[in-house]
Amino acid sequence: MVIEPGRIINDFIEPNKRQYAIPVYQRNYEWSKEQCIKLFEDIVAAYKRDKTHFCGSVVYALLKEEHNINYYVIIDGQQRLTTIYILLKALLDCAKTDNEKDSLIEVIYNKDKFDTYDVDTASKLKLKPIKSDNKQLCLLMDNKYDDIDKSCEIWRNYVIFTDLIKKKQEEELTVKEIYKGIEKLICAKISLGNDDNAQEIFERINSTGVPLSLEDKIRNFVLMTDADQEKLYENYWLISEQLIGRDKMTSFFLDYLNFKNDGFTRIDEAYDVFKKMYSDGKYSNETMLMEIKHYAEFYHAFLVGDTKYSDNINRSLRDINRLKQTTLYYFLFSVFDDYSSEVIDTKEVEKLLNFLLCYSVRRLICEIGSNSLRGLYKTLYNRAFVNPENKNLYYDSVVSLLKQLSSKDAIPSDESFKEALKYNNLYKKNALCKYLLASIVNKGKEQIIIDNLTIEHIMPQNKNLSTEWQIMLGSDWEAIKEKYLNTIGNLTLTAYNSELGDRPFSEKIKILEEVGTKAVELYSDVVDKEKWTAETIENRADRLIEIILKLFAIEEPKTVVEFKDPKYSEYSCDNPDDATNKTPNYYILSGERVAVTSFADMFRSVVDRIYSANKEVIEEMAKKNEKPLEWSSKVLFSYDGSIVGNEYKIKNTDIYITSNHSASYYMYFIRALLDRCEIDRDEFVYSARFTIPPTT
Repeated sequence: MVIEPGRIINDFIEPNKRQYAIPVYQRNYEWSKEQCIKLFEDIVAAYKRDKTHFCGSVVYALLKEEHNINYYVIIDGQQRLTTIYILLKALLDCAKTDNEKDSLIEVIYNKDKFDTYDVDTASKLKLKPIKSDNKQLCLLMDNKYDDIDKSCEIWRNYVIFTDLIKKKQEEELTVKEIYKGIEKLICAKISLGNDDNAQEIFERINSTGVPLSLEDKIRNFVLMTDADQEKLYENYWLISEQLIGRDKMTSFFLDYLNFKNDGFTRIDEAYDVFKKMYSDGKYSNETMLMEIKHYAEFYHAFLVGDTKYSDNINRSLRDINRLKQTTLYYFLFSVFDDYSSEVIDTKEVEKLLNFLLCYSVRRLICEIGSNSLRGLYKTLYNRAFVNPENKNLYYDSVVSLLKQLSSKDAIPSDESFKEALKYNNLYKKNALCKYLLASIVNKGKEQIIIDNLTIEHIMPQNKNLSTEWQIMLGSDWEAIKEKYLNTIGNLTLTAYNSELGDRPFSEKIKILEEVGTKAVELYSDVVDKEKWTAETIENRADRLIEIILKLFAIEEPKTVVEFKDPKYSEYSCDNPDDATNKTPNYYILSGERVAVTSFADMFRSVVDRIYSANKEVIEEMAKKNEKPLEWSSKVLFSYDGSIVGNEYKIKNTDIYITSNHSASYYMYFIRALLDRCEIDRDEFVYSARFTIPPTT
């Protein structure tokens, strides 16, 4: 590697018979308007002050020499070089004299004065971005403005620079003078040799600049070192990106990594997790890209549906996405793997997705906390199919498992669902409320488009109800309003929200009658009423709830699959002494089930999982040698192993953890740690069986 001072124009763009290619593993060109304006202002200032301006580093390597043209690959600096190249084109198009135009043409294009080296359309440009950007740049450089995608950054920034140049020309600044400002741009010129590790250098450089996204890092990792990077990019990466969309790639990789790996992966550690998975799994670049594309196809269906699947599958996926139940993807990756392998058929997938949708709606309505969903769906597949034969009863196994849970993740009963539907504040869950009301209208099938509809309160929201409304509701109108205002019995869908407002009930129903014919299920017991009271609200709620219960009914398994071992019982951590003379076989924390063989094993596992999600608390406890139990002198964590008397450390840390305690002591520690980290004790449960203590 050779590092020396350089100039963007003199050393990179101006020299003839060379081309700089942006490799496929680089991110797309994406400089913002603000960045372009800042660069232009710096260039003008550099000219006026007659001083150089440092604009970062350019890392490059010689790729090949062909037809007497040197082809280089840009490892770092592509955003700046592309921006300056676009600026030069804008200068050319704004030039007013032939001399200015000829000078800029000499800079922008490779020239073969004696037609000796067969310089063609592809090699005449001195810059070649990645494929999608290159097409737009070629159209720009060939003056084919009508064919350019006007939404791409290359065109947008060209227009920005053209406007900026014209304004400066009005201020008597010439194209020649602006070009002199560009000549003032200096950089760190870093040339790589054959022995340099481009991947390592690239990561070091980009760790101090504009942060690369997770997908940028992964793309670089699987493409940079491969001789067939163009083919791999075209056949796998580009297709995956098009399926998912650039804006969803980070979400996809986080979900993919959490699906593939034990524990939960945070964004700040995701790249390292990916590299370790790549190494441990002995992937090649191509096999890794094949797998990414495989799951990207599923993810595309999760997000927007896919014609390869049935209408019912796509409808359920759409509704799951609409309700933002995206943690389901951890489980659905495996389900769709089985579907693509023909382990299950379309009917089974439809049943399962419908159940998961119903389960999700019930949880949301019953206001069951979502913090256990990640763990639940991450481990649900392995728990349901711990016995491979359970796949012969696919739907039955999943439903049986959830029905047998004793934690809050158990399927909400019809009774609790009805109670929550009738009295909970549904309006505050706007998307869910609109979805339920539309489901009533559509009766489970898409008939009306709800995007343009709003939720309307029949009894108005206004803090000060009109006298007419107060009289209608009765002397206890304030209590009635507080109890029923935001409940399902008082809510409906309409496109006339602003017109309805606080109007008297008699006027409201005249407007509602206009849409009542299209939404009979919502309006039938509203428009026929002369007044709106607590009784009519309750009656309407009861009727709508019966419809919802049918729409979101849980289909019972035809064959109940037993998951509970009669030798084991589940315990909470409320009474730690329950652990005495017991042997555990698993615990569940925030929905995630983890197998263990002892209480010491359980404690260490719980600590690892809590640390990965909330390391600050444990680090503080370790620094202070905190004793979380008032009646005990035991320190749980410390940076000094002698204090806890143990060599065991939390994974990838220097924090020692206590050991050699009784089962009940470990449970006291777990309970104290949950409380210290403000994790609800209901999030934890463990399974254990009685063990006969040894005789003395």
